[in-house]
Amino acid sequence: MLRRALLAVLLCALGGCRAGADRATPAVPMSSAPDAAVPTARPPVATDGHLEIRLELDTEVAMDRVPMRAAKLHFRNVGRDPLRFYLPRSEPFRANISTLSFTPEGNARPLVVPEPRPHGYEVTEADFHLLAPGEERVFAQPFTLDQFVPGPGQGTERRAGFEPGTVVRVRWVYENEIRRWEGRRLTLDGPTRELFGGGDIPWIWTGKLAAELAWKVPP
Repeated sequence: MLRRALLAVLLCALGGCRAGADRATPAVPMSSAPDAAVPTARPPVATDGHLEIRLELDTEVAMDRVPMRAAKLHFRNVGRDPLRFYLPRSEPFRANISTLSFTPEGNARPLVVPEPRPHGYEVTEADFHLLAPGEERVFAQPFTLDQFVPGPGQGTERRAGFEPGTVVRVRWVYENEIRRWEGRRLTLDGPTRELFGGGDIPWIWTGKLAAELAWKVPP
């Protein structure tokens, strides 16, 4: 009898007590495991309860000296009141308002789109877009991963660090601090025009939001 008891204890110590082991080690959901947090798995959406932004990358490629791609910028009013957001209609002039950064894994230099342009565009009231509650509008922001190579063999080459298959962190930052456009400010393009009567812009949204996603560079 004693020998049987000792044998049972020995078997448990060697992992033979299957029923007890199953009760002692319940399954742990992956989301609660320490290594399961993957920032790139989060939806590319950000909101402050009034404006919601969502980032999407188009799969189409158009040739314009270099292969051009596009990000789709979604703006949605998730509040109860009308909302107006500022976004220049001309894509090259959105720097420091709507900025995309492409950061590849490793030590490659990130790509920032668009590059800042100090002048060449006149802002009008049409650049302040009004959304009704629940309404959404989508804008395209072109970019390229390739560079034009001038010379006798004129062609294109892929930027270093953006080879096909590389995982790139794409981050979209949208921000606005403008509440009024009083005009008569001297610029290289001449004095600015007064917008919305020079007073507070109706329903204007101010703040800063950022959304990001992980993107595997296509061929």
